Amino acid sequence: MFSILNEIKDNSPFRTTSVVTASIGSAASIYILVAITGYLSFGDKIIGNIVAQYTPSVASTIGRAAIVVLVMFSYPLQVHPCRASVDAVSKWRPASRRNKEQELTPASGSPSRTSLISSSKVPMRPRPEDIGELRFAIITTAIIILSYIVAMTVSSLDKVLAYVGSTGSTSISFILPGLFYYKISSPDSPHHQRLLKDEDDEEYDGSDDDATSPMLGPGSWRDAWSPRSRGRQWRRDVIRRLSLALAVYGFLVMVVCLITNTFFLVAH
Repeated sequence: MFSILNEIKDNSPFRTTSVVTASIGSAASIYILVAITGYLSFGDKIIGNIVAQYTPSVASTIGRAAIVVLVMFSYPLQVHPCRASVDAVSKWRPASRRNKEQELTPASGSPSRTSLISSSKVPMRPRPEDIGELRFAIITTAIIILSYIVAMTVSSLDKVLAYVGSTGSTSISFILPGLFYYKISSPDSPHHQRLLKDEDDEEYDGSDDDATSPMLGPGSWRDAWSPRSRGRQWRRDVIRRLSLALAVYGFLVMVVCLITNTFFLVAH
């Protein structure tokens, strides 16, 4: 999503929502179509790899070839963010109190880690250099070897999808979004303070009375005690608690799914 926001020509909220709706809608339509046709073909005797159940024919051969093309082109797309994440995690060190108060800046090189609010007036702090060629080769080789070992040792596709769905899907859908918002919305977060400042600036730029009054500016006592300000603060607090609840819910779902999948695989 960060890469899309950075690369899309018009990254307005309406355009971004349209892109998300189109991508998720098309993917969901294909998944539903495959699920319905698979159930109509085999009923409750369907297995994890539905393609393996179809008898050899021109249509099934085309389907298998399409899967080969899908895996061939999607693998590099998966390695790219995986390598960037491994590199970022390996370079991470606990930040001091002084560093926490400084503004966070985008990491150079990878567009997936570029800040979406770099247009702010706050000066940027330089980040370390890009990943070196040797480090790039080592991380990429390790990812390829480990993925190859998994592919050669695991013969059942449904087992892989079960554990990936239990961990990756719950993390991406529930845990990480909740934790991200809970962290960013913290009153001590520089991102939160910057967003509040931008929001106040936009509000006062469109105001006729407050914008022309020298006694009333962003952060004034009237703004702090106005009904609109209290309502916005109450809404932020509720959403922050709901984001934490979403992360806890995702963690519980992940644990339940992992336990269920483990016992299900052992029983079979």
